[in-house]
Amino acid sequence: MPERLNKETKLRIKVPEGLTEDQRFDVAIEILQFIHDRTTAGNNRNGKKWSGPAGRYSEAYAKKKGKSSPVDLVNTREMLGKMQYFKSLSSDGEIVIGFKARTKAERKAEGNILGSYGGDPNPSKARPFLNILKDDVDRIVSEVTDGE
Repeated sequence: MPERLNKETKLRIKVPEGLTEDQRFDVAIEILQFIHDRTTAGNNRNGKKWSGPAGRYSEAYAKKKGKSSPVDLVNTREMLGKMQYFKSLSSDGEIVIGFKARTKAERKAEGNILGSYGGDPNPSKARPFLNILKDDVDRIVSEVTDGE
């Protein structure tokens, strides 16, 4: 069964039960960095460039940015820097990351995730970057727990 695509501004990630609080924190930080780096490189959760309408900037935005396509979300670095680990929402067996509710960063994230950009959602323009594959989570967990 394919992994579900997250369309929210928070992401619940399953991790092994029994991780210590410090290990969950370290895993969360590594996941945030992974998503940040992958997204600013212009890649989706599968490590591929955004494609179709999601991979192209609007003509007006491309002119403003001074660059056409492909999309790299570099101008959203401020938004990506606002992603955080929500310790209070996390529990044994999961971590929660994402954006603080009702903030400018959350609105920007939602626009990218849904393809709405201030209008109605357009799935063909959606860039659901707040995602991570299970294999990537497993690798990060292994790196954190094996490094101790």
